[in-house]
Order: sequence, then C-alpha cells, then structure tokens
Amino acid sequence: MFKKTLLAAAVALAPFGAAQAATLDAVSLLQQFGLITTGNVTVGALKVHGRALIGGSLTGNFAEVNNGNIDAKVASDFDELVLGSATSGTKVRVNNNGSASYNGAPSELYAKVKSTPAIAPENYAAILDAFAADLGAMSATASATKVGGNGLSFNASSTGGVTVYDMTAADFQNRDISLALNGADLVVINVSGTGTFNVLSNFNFDATLAKNVIWNLSGFSSVNLQRSVKGQVLAGGMAVNFNSDIEGTLYAGTVQAGAQLHIQTLDYEVPPPVSQVPVPATLPLLLAGAGAFAVLRRRRRA
Repeated sequence: MFKKTLLAAAVALAPFGAAQAATLDAVSLLQQFGLITTGNVTVGALKVHGRALIGGSLTGNFAEVNNGNIDAKVASDFDELVLGSATSGTKVRVNNNGSASYNGAPSELYAKVKSTPAIAPENYAAILDAFAADLGAMSATASATKVGGNGLSFNASSTGGVTVYDMTAADFQNRDISLALNGADLVVINVSGTGTFNVLSNFNFDATLAKNVIWNLSGFSSVNLQRSVKGQVLAGGMAVNFNSDIEGTLYAGTVQAGAQLHIQTLDYEVPPPVSQVPVPATLPLLLAGAGAFAVLRRRRRA
C-alpha cells in the first residue's frame, strides 16, 4: 500500500501548494534531504546520496538519487525524490527501491514507486530562509585565525552550544581551511558579500565534522563551489554551481550540478525555549510540525 493520502486537508495550488503535507522544522529538513532547491536543477553530473527536494525542474544529463540508501540512515515520511516540475528533459533514477513523487511528465524517471502530484514539506523554503536569517543575526563568538601563507583556521574552543564566526568573501581568498569543534555542538560560519562568491579553498579537515558545521551564505546572487565543501550549505535564493563533491546538504535557489552530494546528517537539535528568555520570532517555525508530521504515512515498499 502506498503513502496514505490524508493529503486532502493539505492540498492547495501547484506546483507544491497542490501537494504540500506536514511541516518539518529547519533542522529536520537538512537532516532528511541532501539537496533542496526552490528552483531548477541542471545536471552535468549528479548523484545525491540521500533525498532530493527540487522545487523546479530537473534537466540535463542522467541524475541518480539515494545512492547511499538514505532510508537506513535517516527516516522520513517523504519520498526519496520530490520533483516540482518533471519535463521532457528529466532523466533520473531513484535507487535502493526508493520512491518519487512529481508534477509534470518526465521522459525517464525510474523508481520503485512513482506517484503524482509531488508531495513536499509545507513551506520548506520559508522555514529554511527564516532559519538562515536567525543564524545570520547571531553575534560572532569567535574569530578565524590566519595561519602561515594561505591557511585559515576555525579552531576556537567552546564549552558546548554554538560557535559563531562572521566572515566576508574576501576573507577566503586563496586560503585553505582547517576546522575543529573543540567542544562546540555546532559551528556556524556566516559568510556575507555581494555578486558571485567563488570558493577555491581546500577544506582540510575530516568530512565527519560536516555533521556539525553550517556555512550560512547571505547577500550573494551566485556561488561557485570549485572545491569539495564540508558542511551544510545554506544559499537560499542563490544560483549555485558545484563541480566538486559536497559533504552535507545543499539548500539553494537554482543549481548547476557537476558532482555528488554525500550524506553528512546534521547532528544538532534546536534547544527548547526557556520561558524567561525571549525567543526569536521564527523559533515557532523551526519547531513546528511534530504533530502534523505523524499524519503522513510512509509508502510501504512493494
């Protein structure tokens, strides 16, 4: 039996309005999906080790989703591929008996279970944008250190919680990056600028640390990731081009894909609000949906 359509109460207008169901908080979105966009994805080469939530079309060369058997690592009630606009240029395979929901008519879409319309988490873009805005508003608690001729070290000590760095695009020019948690639960690196952000830095730290790192980009119109990035990348509304693998989740406006996204599940829980302390206006969005989420059942595998 397939995913139950207790969707009737959640049905509105296309492309995802007609099939939005349940709300995920921002952390859950980053944990459950490896690629999230509000717009189109153009494929030169793309393998998503995880789930893909694509707001626009998926066109170009053949794409693969769920190469890492995401269901065995992170549970979700959503399909491995959620595609807002399948077209005659759509060529994609969902591996490991995965499922796909989509709008439109793909030329080649292979999955164990396929269905229309596309079923997406409700208001996912607004929730992620609010999360990014909250992270960007946090005060810096540490400073990166320039090391040697071209090194940049994120190595502040912490007693837990979130370590926050504020950077500009110019700070990364021709610099290789080292990073250590040193007691932090999460490292947030807010990077601001305008125009195009070209990332040419080598990320010289273990990929497993990506589970505790968020690169929060703001102000850029486009981003070129020309090295293998380690950490979750928040680039809402931006045109992102990546030609090297990303260790973690990418959230973007549109994407030109030329490599792979690997599962590095964000290891962080939004702490509960303390009644005596004012909470950010967007915190209810981040924590919403736990009850509604239970309404949507997972498709059983045939």
